[in-house]
Amino acid sequence: MTKHTKPVQTRPARRTQRDKIAFYLKRQAWILFALILIAWLIDVLWLHSELLIVQGAALGALLSFMTQAIFTIFIFWHTGYRARLHIVTQLYRGQMVKWLLTIFGFALIFITIQPLSAPALFAGFIVMQVSHNWMSWYIR
Repeated sequence: MTKHTKPVQTRPARRTQRDKIAFYLKRQAWILFALILIAWLIDVLWLHSELLIVQGAALGALLSFMTQAIFTIFIFWHTGYRARLHIVTQLYRGQMVKWLLTIFGFALIFITIQPLSAPALFAGFIVMQVSHNWMSWYIR
């Protein structure tokens, strides 16, 4: 008498979340736009600083958005189980490139843009970083 066993069914691998990431990057772009608009309204209606606040906030937010988008491209360069070593390598490369671009971006902004509101620049950068972390929480 032969014993019949049911075949073990495994779950298929989860697909990459490229579509979800692209959706959140577009949402991040809308946050960038809203941040610039809010900074402009505060500057025009309340501070009257000849758009220094808007310029600083927009540059900081744009720097954060661009470096995060480049990091995302690095991460999703390779996909799949067989590319797992490449994915880890790209993760480290992407993080290094992101930090280097951030440092050089801040240096370039401080060297070339005069006059500049440094608090607005850092505030714009920090708001975009916080919004990125908040959206990353929802991707999981």
